[in-house]
Amino acid sequence: MPTAFQTNEPTRIKWATAPNGTGMWAVTDYRLGREVLADKRFSRAEAVRPGVPRLSITDPSPESIISLDGREHARMRRFVAGAFTERRLLELQPFIEKTAAECLERLSEQGPSADFVAAVAQPLPLEVLCHILGVPTADRELFGSWVSVLFDLTGDEGANRAQTFGLTRYMSGLVAQKRKNPGEDLLSSLVRLKDRGEGLTNRELITLCLSLLMAGYETTIDQLTLCVLSLLYDPSLVAALRADPDLTPSVVEELIRVSPSVFVSFARVTTEPVELDGVTVEPGQPVVVFILGANRTAVPATDGQGRRTGHLTFGHGGHRCLGAPLARLQLVTVIRSLVDRFPHLALAEAPEAFSWKTGMATRGLTALRVRW
Repeated sequence: MPTAFQTNEPTRIKWATAPNGTGMWAVTDYRLGREVLADKRFSRAEAVRPGVPRLSITDPSPESIISLDGREHARMRRFVAGAFTERRLLELQPFIEKTAAECLERLSEQGPSADFVAAVAQPLPLEVLCHILGVPTADRELFGSWVSVLFDLTGDEGANRAQTFGLTRYMSGLVAQKRKNPGEDLLSSLVRLKDRGEGLTNRELITLCLSLLMAGYETTIDQLTLCVLSLLYDPSLVAALRADPDLTPSVVEELIRVSPSVFVSFARVTTEPVELDGVTVEPGQPVVVFILGANRTAVPATDGQGRRTGHLTFGHGGHRCLGAPLARLQLVTVIRSLVDRFPHLALAEAPEAFSWKTGMATRGLTALRVRW
């Protein structure tokens, strides 16, 4: 088994074991993590080749934008980047605010206590992604039941495979509908590009849509839940947000730094030996960045609006999350409205009763019961 050299400095990279027994190098430092995520010698594409040890059954397919490198990755990003521009987010903001208000209304109707995950954290990201993709309103409940199997690590593998096939078949049918009756949604724009010979094959198009779901659905559910959980442990912070709602973006940024739902990066491997902090990473050995730990060593930094940016929750380098501004918008919208509408919000169960998710997908709770 690989070992690190003995030094007097804290170890910033360690050999660890994933829940499925696969060994990996885990980078636990912010600066070293940025280096790994930006260094082109650490390849996502090589990490998903046949025969390379896998860390999780939720690893994306080799054709996913999450798994591509270089020109192919840049090509895929170019197709969907327009859906996450500042202008597009401004257009989406009224829809997100309206949907968040409806979710909070449902939470209120279920009171005086209810499950925040079921009432708010799950439906909001699903509605937003369906709106962006152009999934018809009548199909969204069924679509949501299919999407959930992409992240189910506990169900029957055969049943999950059948559900995933159903989702893929649905997406194929939706592509055909958009070709006949295009709208202003992302899927319609991708279909138009394809039909002009400028875009994707059908297979690439569907894989790209599924990748967006994988990247933006469960991660946002869990980040919403973890942010609210953090607030419930700090009533003074809730009071500060109620007194000055303009603090919400900076508070949200700090919450996603200290308690990220994406706690570990997707694995990368090298095609040549690479030395990291006194350790030689050999070709074929998985390397991950332990984001939860690395964020705690982040150097304080702020953007032009005073928000702290020294974290890796949305990644770094070429694979930095395209949907980060969309996730932030949903988080800020929910937190701002939640503390205003429910000034006495509190946990409705003891922490010992929490049901935490398992595996190496995302970090979160299956439910969060609150009272007001």
